[in-house]
Amino acid sequence: MSIVVYTKTGDGGAHTRIDNVTLSKEDISRIVGWLNAAPESAKIPVDDVTGSISAGIALRLKHNAEITIQYNRKQIIVSRKSGFNRDSKYILDQKDLRDFMDQKLEGTYFGEDTVSVE
Repeated sequence: MSIVVYTKTGDGGAHTRIDNVTLSKEDISRIVGWLNAAPESAKIPVDDVTGSISAGIALRLKHNAEITIQYNRKQIIVSRKSGFNRDSKYILDQKDLRDFMDQKLEGTYFGEDTVSVE
């Protein structure tokens, strides 16, 4: 998992960096469970998503398939890439996963826990 951390510089500016966060096997298991349990009604197909990505998780699967989860502190965007040309991208409405991402992002926006998203 990667997260974006915002900090202030001495001259009033801002600095961003990307930190890698190691997820436990339990975390990965819960994430996979939330993805697998999500009903179709919780998935909104999209082509593109706007907003700055604050966190991302990449899950590599068998047969060169991959699931990428991106979070912009407002929406969870899931991209599925398979080796069989069945790619998809959707916004996922999943409270447990959103709470998990928010918890991992605590304190990363200038020492605050939340970001004002317009």
